[in-house]
Amino acid sequence: MALSSKSLWLAVRLPYLPLEVFGFKHQTDHALITQKQRVLCASKPAVADGIRAGMPAATAQLLGQHQQVERDFALETTALNALADRLYMFTPHLTPLQPAAHLQAGILAEISRSLALFKGLTTLVEQLKENLADTGYELALGLGHTDLCAWLLSWSPTPQPIQHYNQSQFIAQLDVMPVRQLGECHCAQLPYTQLQNRIDDLEKSGFNTIADLTRQIGNQNTSSLRRRWGGEFCGLLSQVLGIEHSLQQTRLFATPLPQYQPEQFFYDSIQFDYPLQTVEQLLQPMEYLLNNLQRYLNNQQLQCQKVEWLLFDIYHNKQTFKVHSSHAQNDAALMLELSRIQLETQSLSFEVDTVELICRDTFKHTPNTDPLGFTQHESNAREMAHDFAIVTAKLKARLGDQALFKVAYKDTHIPELSSAKAPLEQGTSTSYLPHAPRPSWLFDKPQTIQEKQQRLHWRGTITLLQGPERIEGNWWQQQTARDYFIAAREDGLRLWIFYDLHHRQWLVQGIFS
Repeated sequence: MALSSKSLWLAVRLPYLPLEVFGFKHQTDHALITQKQRVLCASKPAVADGIRAGMPAATAQLLGQHQQVERDFALETTALNALADRLYMFTPHLTPLQPAAHLQAGILAEISRSLALFKGLTTLVEQLKENLADTGYELALGLGHTDLCAWLLSWSPTPQPIQHYNQSQFIAQLDVMPVRQLGECHCAQLPYTQLQNRIDDLEKSGFNTIADLTRQIGNQNTSSLRRRWGGEFCGLLSQVLGIEHSLQQTRLFATPLPQYQPEQFFYDSIQFDYPLQTVEQLLQPMEYLLNNLQRYLNNQQLQCQKVEWLLFDIYHNKQTFKVHSSHAQNDAALMLELSRIQLETQSLSFEVDTVELICRDTFKHTPNTDPLGFTQHESNAREMAHDFAIVTAKLKARLGDQALFKVAYKDTHIPELSSAKAPLEQGTSTSYLPHAPRPSWLFDKPQTIQEKQQRLHWRGTITLLQGPERIEGNWWQQQTARDYFIAAREDGLRLWIFYDLHHRQWLVQGIFS
């Protein structure tokens, strides 16, 4: 077999996830997880009492006083997805292996493209372990040139040295493993029961280790195995070893790497040992939660403009408030200051037992080209944006969310319909600026101009200076056709007026500054 590969996969296996999602510690707690009245997973003290996986739950109960809990797939899936979100900072090429009835859960990560960023495999693995240390999960790691090779080598009894192997070294480590180990693979083409039957047939035929299979492939390729044990099983072997389905060579074309897309939703909470009574006591835990949010946004390359706080007491009474920013950002200090301003205008209606932080709406982070700061104005641009966010938050806290707005452009030719009020945090498109001059102040409803003795009057005599400019549109609702002029009132005030061709009437649209 031609052995060379540029891919490097890292398997993160969670052997005790069914136990750990309930908060049990595998090394110390007396607990076991059951599934269909049989033991699925047991802690170390339970194993010391003779409890084994597959044992009837009633028998396990007789062997010792251990807490029994029924397996919860939903909790395991949630925990696995949260773990994948953390690993996203190391590589986007992730494949979560969901918990199954007979198979352990874990994550497969292709990391060859991340080695330069983290200055080598050793540093990457150390940072990955440090990042996952606070989860409380016991991890089993494996490296391989294919995803399933790394998954199988996570069962290796001797820890793998942290170095960049080639394909032949990985297969040499696989060779010493028993054929029975292939039953731990997640294989969509071959159901678990059928895979176990194939392995039983292999053992009856004298194939006891994976080395026996690789030796057979080296002598006759996979065709002989395919005739006896089917194409699905040979496809699994090809995926594990990284070779062509029927040839003695490395795959000619690499399989496209999976692209993991983390859920863009953040939730975190803190429950206190004793109830908090004042706003000042809440600021420190809120800062902790916002720092977690900032870390999440940085890892996912996201930004947000709004967060939601939920306060609970021991009786589950709830008090909520939302914090808005005038621009998308990921600054925990700014969001804490905005949250403090909101809290100052509210009174706590109960003693707070739990604080929850939710960020539902996020945006892809778009890096801005920051000025070099050669002038005072450029160097203060970031500080001005921060100050603007604080000022708008204070005004909203005192006047209400609806008191502040900005003018948004609407795609229509009719001037009084071309703008609308929009929240400050809402993104708006840039309006089209015509070549003809426009006034800075438009009336919501055009004002009627009187005609006296063939002269135009609106709070004084009007004289036309420039025009006409024809504006037509809105034919699908009410046909509009107008001739616009720039006019001057007798006191010098410049006006933007028009003649309505349908109603044959003069009106004032706006006033120039």
